[in-house]
Amino acid sequence: MFSVNMGFIIDKKAEIHPERIALTDTVKRKSYTYLDLKVRSDNCADFLTNKRVQRGAAVSILAGNRVESFDIMLACAKLGCVFVPINFRLSAKEVNQIVMNAQSPLVFYDAAFRERSQEIDLHQVQLVDLEKVNFEGPKASEKRRWDYGEADDPFVLIYTSGTSGEPKGTIQTHSNAFFKSVDSIIDWGMTYKDVILVTAPLFHVAGLNALTLSGLHLGARVVLQNRFETEETLQIIEEEGVSCFAVVPTALRMMANAPSFAKRELKSLRFVPVGGEPLEAALQETYLKKGTEVLNVFGLSETTDGAIYQRPGTNLLNSSVGKPATHVRIKLVGPDSQEVGEGEAGEVMVGGSTVSPGYWRNPQKTKETFAAGWVHTGDLAYRDKEGFYYMMGRGDEMIKSGAEKVSPGEIEKVISSLPAVADVVVIGIPDSKWGQVAKAIIATKKGMKISEEEVIAVCKRELAGYKKPKSIVFVDDLPKTGSGKIDRSLVKKMYA
Repeated sequence: MFSVNMGFIIDKKAEIHPERIALTDTVKRKSYTYLDLKVRSDNCADFLTNKRVQRGAAVSILAGNRVESFDIMLACAKLGCVFVPINFRLSAKEVNQIVMNAQSPLVFYDAAFRERSQEIDLHQVQLVDLEKVNFEGPKASEKRRWDYGEADDPFVLIYTSGTSGEPKGTIQTHSNAFFKSVDSIIDWGMTYKDVILVTAPLFHVAGLNALTLSGLHLGARVVLQNRFETEETLQIIEEEGVSCFAVVPTALRMMANAPSFAKRELKSLRFVPVGGEPLEAALQETYLKKGTEVLNVFGLSETTDGAIYQRPGTNLLNSSVGKPATHVRIKLVGPDSQEVGEGEAGEVMVGGSTVSPGYWRNPQKTKETFAAGWVHTGDLAYRDKEGFYYMMGRGDEMIKSGAEKVSPGEIEKVISSLPAVADVVVIGIPDSKWGQVAKAIIATKKGMKISEEEVIAVCKRELAGYKKPKSIVFVDDLPKTGSGKIDRSLVKKMYA
């Protein structure tokens, strides 16, 4: 079923409305129509064919958000190849690991990452400088015919960020991407009139799957920002009339704390899906005052982004992560693998059309994580009587204090309510009496101060006594992963 293939969809869009704007590149200050996108991806497919790239091969790119990323992705879709956007924040050694794991015969790179590409084994891989290729071309009069990738063929490999050891490439099939696109359109009320900003990197599902492919599926306009920059992002939203974009909470906090935020009207901005970290109600309220709905999202690469999320027009301040996506099933299971009841904590398992078939050339990890169409997420949640889900953090991050289990996310949500807090991570540290106790590492907003007494006071007021942190560290910044999320594993190494 090639009709779910994004290459086919773009070719069809070029027939239906060839002059409609598909992409606006804010770096080049240039826009491309749907016909332009078809022609460019056709030319890129010819380029790959001339380079003897075979069907099923993984084609990698090391670059920021730029139009060539879409040329290459769509060309891969047309040829039945696999698109591999690499995390550009990785070291040269880590980049090489991914290229070798994907077995890419060809890697595109842009000038900013030329040095990082030099450790790639050139005996096995062709390197292509994006500054030296040109996919522009005449509007072809003949109708090219492509084989296209089939529904269950791999379309994209998303390599998990911030991991150690061997890299894991999560497979997204054409069908996975198609149904995630449809879910975003249905559940968030997207239309062809939307203007979607892509500021999250394309090597992350927030950048690629949350809204971007949905926008192209609809025939809407997608605006590319090379990478997130607080004031520049705010300016682009206003200048381009952006109606939606997907980010991590840290980026939204940085925008809300920007000097110009108070005077920004953001009239065009309808909604912002946010995932990857706990989202505090106070941040949602800040944007609601400007008419923007910030939607809590739970998802991962293995579910092609959001699997549970809030919808526009619902009660966004109930601390839940919302309800399952239209084409998704959720079950919560206990340690015995049996489903738990209402109000009981269990591991979130996701099934449905957006669940990945597994990891690229890694049957052992696939067997450990996926089972009969379901994926183990490792995240804990409970469900209320109305069907809303509430996240409790990862099972391996739960703090075992005496006979009690303490959720770091619950403590982080309370501490985040303090005005001076920019970011916070709560971890468990060894304790001779209780086994483990909570420790809070807090990044404060620039120019603001907060005392340990204030933090303990709010925790005492909002939480049971055994949940309050027994120690607190104040820092200027917390380390981030390549996707912009707080690197919790590194925080734990640094402060545990």
